[in-house]
Amino acid sequence: MKTILIPTDLSDNAANAVGYALSFAKDHAVELLFLHATHPMVDIPDVSLEFYDPIVYQDEEEQRSFVRLHLEKVAKKLGIDLALINYQIILKLGFAVDEIISTSEDKKCDLIIMGTQGASGLDKLFMGSITASVIKKSKISVLAIPHNYLFSTPKKIVFATDYEGISNRKTLTPLFTIAEMFDSKVMMFHAIEAKEPIAAYIEELQVWKTEKNFHHIKHTNSIANCESIADGILDFATENEADMIALIPHTYNFFSNLLHKSVSKKIAFESKIPILALH
Repeated sequence: MKTILIPTDLSDNAANAVGYALSFAKDHAVELLFLHATHPMVDIPDVSLEFYDPIVYQDEEEQRSFVRLHLEKVAKKLGIDLALINYQIILKLGFAVDEIISTSEDKKCDLIIMGTQGASGLDKLFMGSITASVIKKSKISVLAIPHNYLFSTPKKIVFATDYEGISNRKTLTPLFTIAEMFDSKVMMFHAIEAKEPIAAYIEELQVWKTEKNFHHIKHTNSIANCESIADGILDFATENEADMIALIPHTYNFFSNLLHKSVSKKIAFESKIPILALH
């Protein structure tokens, strides 16, 4: 893993994701790209100018200094010397999701780290939807950091899977890379709805499929009946004191519809630990 993109709107929640990224990368040879996308001015009746991003009125150098001060504040709070971090600040004028996707592709990033909620400017209208949209549209894996979550070395990673797509090593590369960086144990977990029986052949299939690609990292296999797939995954992660949940989004259609009660909303907004959406 060489390059990580961290979008930030300079909000408290974004600062939390920035802090996670700094802690994640500080002992590894990784370049961090901090992206601040300023929304174009939109004329909204009866909305004060204070609603907009405060740096929209500054020139580029002032904007860069504003973002740098934000990074320094976060780093100082964590006891990290920002001067020792390999990083860049990227400024874009445009809508957040579009700029995040295009920048991640242009810079050939290996991972995107971002918070699960927006909390400033126009993002107040779309709480949480920025991250969800990036996960749906990105060709690059996204690590979503919950509000107020403090970095913890990911020693245990729950990989929620139905074993479809796990033969694609490209998709799994970020999971393997993180596991190797932190000597993590990957705990594969297959949640089956209670009405479906657990057959012996399913467990055999698990072992056959995983041993082909997971032999080089520490891993375990578990399967369980659950009243709810989402609850089953969250409960398994809690019971095993996991530090991260990894998944391939399309498998359970986690992020298909964030406006309704669904597995997607439950996982995205109820998880108290980071979610690694693999692409």
